[in-house]
Amino acid sequence: MHFSTLAATAFATTALASPQWGGPHWGGPGGNWGPHENHQCISQQQATDLVNTAITVFNHLPTQDGANATAQALLTDDFGEYSDSIKSLQGLNLTGTGQTATKQEWIQGIVYRGPPTTGIQSLYVSPAGCNKVVWYFEFDAVARATYRVRGFNLIGVVQKAGKWQIDELDLEFNSIAWGLDDGEIAAACGIAQAMGELSGATGPPA
Repeated sequence: MHFSTLAATAFATTALASPQWGGPHWGGPGGNWGPHENHQCISQQQATDLVNTAITVFNHLPTQDGANATAQALLTDDFGEYSDSIKSLQGLNLTGTGQTATKQEWIQGIVYRGPPTTGIQSLYVSPAGCNKVVWYFEFDAVARATYRVRGFNLIGVVQKAGKWQIDELDLEFNSIAWGLDDGEIAAACGIAQAMGELSGATGPPA
């Protein structure tokens, strides 16, 4: 299970617009985040635009192929996703780097291996130093959507060819809620239903 393969908008604080790749928020004419502004560090607006563009990939907007094109440009070639939350849901040992996806694995999982992911709220977005962005998120439509899923993404960014790109996602979230929503916990435990739906004895057998 990837955050990507889990197939991630009414925002909790403010509605974020969806900038188009190559448009004003992405370094085109009149852009507010390219090097022509002489910024050494990512700004609040640039961080907000970056996160919101990533959300359009989850949403498969404007189309599935369009989301793929956006993701190809948004992520660096050496992009990596890292998450102990994901690895624990997979039942894997929490050792090594914790890498869960390369660029193409992430894109395939998000864009092509499932339906669009909607119901994403940005609860907080902020630059963290010059080349990191903190994104506190809520997913309200994971599978059966019994439980909301909140978590944090520490996004590593670099500026290449006049554009801010994502080169790393360090992601941790409420994996128990996610696993109950999409059945992964039930599957991992070898039971037929999610824990919240189980009935029967509440104590150990006599």
